[in-house]
Amino acid sequence: MTAIKPLTQTKETVTLKRVDFEALLRKAEDAADLAAVDAHRAYEDRVGWETARRNYLVADEARRLLDGENPVRLWREKRGLKQRTLAEAAEMAVSYLAEIEGGKKPGSSSALRRIANVLDVPLENLAAIPIDNIRLRPLSRADTAADRLIRLASSGAGRNRLANEAREIVSEWLTFAVQGRDRKQIGAAVEALTFRVRNTSADWRRQSIELDRNGDAKAAFGMRDGLDALESVIDVLREEYRKR
Repeated sequence: MTAIKPLTQTKETVTLKRVDFEALLRKAEDAADLAAVDAHRAYEDRVGWETARRNYLVADEARRLLDGENPVRLWREKRGLKQRTLAEAAEMAVSYLAEIEGGKKPGSSSALRRIANVLDVPLENLAAIPIDNIRLRPLSRADTAADRLIRLASSGAGRNRLANEAREIVSEWLTFAVQGRDRKQIGAAVEALTFRVRNTSADWRRQSIELDRNGDAKAAFGMRDGLDALESVIDVLREEYRKR
């Protein structure tokens, strides 16, 4: 990242160009993501890979959470316990556990703590985390993803390469929102990303027409080739989001 120079500054405020401000945001997000990866690796080193793997969700389990299934039920089944067995071990009535798993009662902090102890999972794994607490930040994520796709299209990457990149982007977002009760943030990110791609496509189309008018047919052809690949991503994004 090039050096950032403030436009103006006082004791309380600093004014930056928008491009510099957005670059700082992206750098902060990248640092947070790297910190999360390092934390996971440290956890695996501390408890061992086999133990850590027992606390990871596979793709089907993650989709169950995204579809609204209660996390207590999911983790109980993942551990191979019957409902009565878990209830007795956690010192609660089977009916109460059934109400928690069915979403009829949230479960007291004491009850969830006992359940977490029996299932040997962190307490936060069993709490229904509100979607607005999930660190997805759809608009900034959409901007970052759009930049990735636009760079690829500009470099001459074809439809298949961009389609694979789009699928990876949606998969990344699903990973961030895996503990959410709905998919509103992912939907917002996909919509914002589609908007960015469409705007860039329209701009490229205007530029290609202008290049043709100026007699630069080769440059115009190259731009239309990238434009075609970029526009094909829109359908891939929507399809990947709907099928998850």
